Amino acid sequence: MEDDIYTFRIDAYTPDTMPMARLAEYMAVIANMFGEQGSVHFKGIELGSTKLLSRVEREAAPKVRDNIHNAQSGDGKPEAVKAYKKANEMLREDNAAATLQRSGANVLDFPGRKAIRPPKLGPFNQGIEKDGVLVRIGGKDASAHAMIEDGVGNIWSFEVTRELAIELAPHLFGAPIRLVGTGRFFRDEEGQWQHSVLKATNFLELNNDSLSDVVGRIRKLPQDTWNLGVDPLAMLRSLRNDDSEMH
Repeated sequence: MEDDIYTFRIDAYTPDTMPMARLAEYMAVIANMFGEQGSVHFKGIELGSTKLLSRVEREAAPKVRDNIHNAQSGDGKPEAVKAYKKANEMLREDNAAATLQRSGANVLDFPGRKAIRPPKLGPFNQGIEKDGVLVRIGGKDASAHAMIEDGVGNIWSFEVTRELAIELAPHLFGAPIRLVGTGRFFRDEEGQWQHSVLKATNFLELNNDSLSDVVGRIRKLPQDTWNLGVDPLAMLRSLRNDDSEMH
């Protein structure tokens, strides 16, 4: 089995017009997508469109092939998937597209400028509720900021009035709370939802029951509960908010 030779071809540049610093960026991102960096080597640049040649040692070839195959689908190693996305972002910035070939056969496309982007949406205001532990509160201007950490470790920062900040202060690092307010949301060109401003106008104290505790309380309800038109999600919220039971 011979070493694999890959050709990364960028259609927007020639070797004479490609800035050296930009070429180095492309080399780095392609190396990250290949993985096995101790076994991947720069082989040269071909004339015509910019063609970056890489040589992969035969011992590492199967792993590199897997990394490349899975990078586009998003099922590969995180660094390979991230590198593929980064390469497309760079190509789009350069108004370019690219292909990756192995021994003359195309193995991966980089659509770059050709990629169809979802339309931007927003920004618009929408109600929001977030549960978590209050980990920080403060501010020096007319408003303050309350930061909560949700159950998976994400930090959410809400703008609050000073009056609400005073009410929240005793709950710092205490039992979970629910911040209620509005957010300013938009969908970017990558199809990802983002927010710019979150404002809380109220909060609710939550008990610290685990999911198993709540499920246990649900199981204790009368068997005919579900025949009474009960909204299960509303009931879960009520059980989470306080210790009241349904009769």
